[in-house]
Amino acid sequence: MREATVLTPKGVASRTTFLDWETQPSPFKHYPSFCHRIALENHPTLGWIGEIRTLTHTQKIFNKPYYRLNVPSAGNLHPIELYVQLRNVSGVLSGIYHLDTHANSLVLIEEIASEGLEPYVGLENRLYGALLFFTLVPFRSGWKYGMRGGRYLYLDLGHAVGGLMGVAHHYGKDFYPVTPQEPSVLNGRLGMGEEEYVAAVYAIGTLSDKTVQPLASPVMRVSPCDYTLENEPLHAWVASQKLYTSLHPHYGKWWTKQSNSTRRSSREFSPKAFGETILTTLLQMHSDTLEIIPIVLVAQTHPCGVYRAGVCCEEGNFTAEIVHLLLDQRFIARANVVILLFAQNFTAHAHSDAGVFAHELYSFGEHHGIGCSGIGAFYDELAVQWSPRPLLYAVALGEK
Repeated sequence: MREATVLTPKGVASRTTFLDWETQPSPFKHYPSFCHRIALENHPTLGWIGEIRTLTHTQKIFNKPYYRLNVPSAGNLHPIELYVQLRNVSGVLSGIYHLDTHANSLVLIEEIASEGLEPYVGLENRLYGALLFFTLVPFRSGWKYGMRGGRYLYLDLGHAVGGLMGVAHHYGKDFYPVTPQEPSVLNGRLGMGEEEYVAAVYAIGTLSDKTVQPLASPVMRVSPCDYTLENEPLHAWVASQKLYTSLHPHYGKWWTKQSNSTRRSSREFSPKAFGETILTTLLQMHSDTLEIIPIVLVAQTHPCGVYRAGVCCEEGNFTAEIVHLLLDQRFIARANVVILLFAQNFTAHAHSDAGVFAHELYSFGEHHGIGCSGIGAFYDELAVQWSPRPLLYAVALGEK
């Protein structure tokens, strides 16, 4: 997979095609109008679900709507969908719902009683609370990026899970991953064909002493896109991946409702340097599964250079090298810090870990009023200057 998605300077320079945005597949899934809907703005006890994936801004670009969410999507692609099974929630019909992010509502697609989705995720009894199912729609990313879109799918999944972690931390909700024994069976029960795949499942609530039966039949099937292409190799690769099951309990502390509604990927930075406290905190942020290497480009209180574990191990001005690594995007030259995220192995799971960590950086940035931009496009082979491990993601941070 990695070899099929590597970017090189020669490969990027040789491209002569451009995207026809008129052919972009629909970025949101829509169930029929006859389905019962719950407007989340009118239901405070469920509002937290909408805050996991929420539409924050819409504008027109090239005469088409450009939607911004509280999580990045590699350029208005939005390849994530969220489904929720609610059971024994006061004032709410127990059932399986789809989160209509575009309308900020829950759409009932199957009422439940003694049946449910618990048996498909290894739970023998009824869960009183919420089961959350994050799914991937590969064609939304593959349409623009081809096989490299697989990287962005799982980075986006990490951002989405990071959003859940922030919401859970803010509202004091305990959550934990559950694992389907046969993901393909779960996909079928949720009415998905070969266009959409469950990628992560989390539970919030308590197990009752009542047993639960499998669904008698699948829920209604609705295509996640207005069109798709058959036999896409990216679909087969996604279908072969294991579900994401990581839990990062120490993440989410920077999340607030305000920062969640204003998150943006910055495309310009001020030349002003960070204060000592902000920079020190950034340099000391770590991951249990990733190699984190910050490159300080602008600073007043710290030497510029390469940092590991909060310590500068190589002083110098690396602005030119970093800008070139990230496809010569000039706005990066004014960033204060670029944080490179490497992994031991090139896997879908590692990419999601990188997305979760990057989402924590976004939340930190919004909380402190600084700009942040996740960058998944880079010349892979040039990253060996900083680590022999595969580079998965880069995050630039600077003053707004």
